[in-house]
Amino acid sequence: MKMFKQISIILLVLLLSSEAYSQISIGGQVSYLNLLGGSSLKNFGIGLKGDYAINDKTLVTGGASYFLGSTYSTTTYGNAYSSTTVPSRITLNVDYKVSFIQLFIGGKRYFVGDCEDDFGFYGLGELGLVLAPISTTISDYDSDLYDAGVTEGSSETLLNFTIGFGLGIEKEFGFGYVFADLKLNLPANKVNESTVEIQIPAFMTINAGVRIPFDL
Repeated sequence: MKMFKQISIILLVLLLSSEAYSQISIGGQVSYLNLLGGSSLKNFGIGLKGDYAINDKTLVTGGASYFLGSTYSTTTYGNAYSSTTVPSRITLNVDYKVSFIQLFIGGKRYFVGDCEDDFGFYGLGELGLVLAPISTTISDYDSDLYDAGVTEGSSETLLNFTIGFGLGIEKEFGFGYVFADLKLNLPANKVNESTVEIQIPAFMTINAGVRIPFDL
């Protein structure tokens, strides 16, 4: 959490110390998430975003996305409680349904154009929090005879802080800007100077959406 407090303070100082550019943007996006590290999980999602222009080249950005659940299947063994039970071991199918919730705050910097030009090419740097609710279902078996080590209907939520980097483009239309970007999100293995377990591996997101600016 210390890292997020520090970045929040830095962003607040930038906002207070910069000359007022007087532009905010709000919008939405659709996203595709691909979990790396050999996983087959791929999720589609929707999200909301907001930007505040420090100047015409640099924006503070933040938002949230929800990714619909996808399922991956595996097998486990059920071991008999009693040595007299036949068979002594059975194979069971287990399905895990996983969805993702991503919260992020960061910065956006234009390399080509700016936030008011007809076309822009930009880079992104973000800090995020990702939650992964998981629910479990298992094939029918006699729980009085076998121990599967997995509980039907059980649920848990994994959590990781992330550091994200990305590139994007946008094009102005009459109603606002249409954008598309690609981001790599890496798990942070240290929080508050302490090493933490990485529960969610790195993932990539492809996002496309609309940014609508408002002058204050």
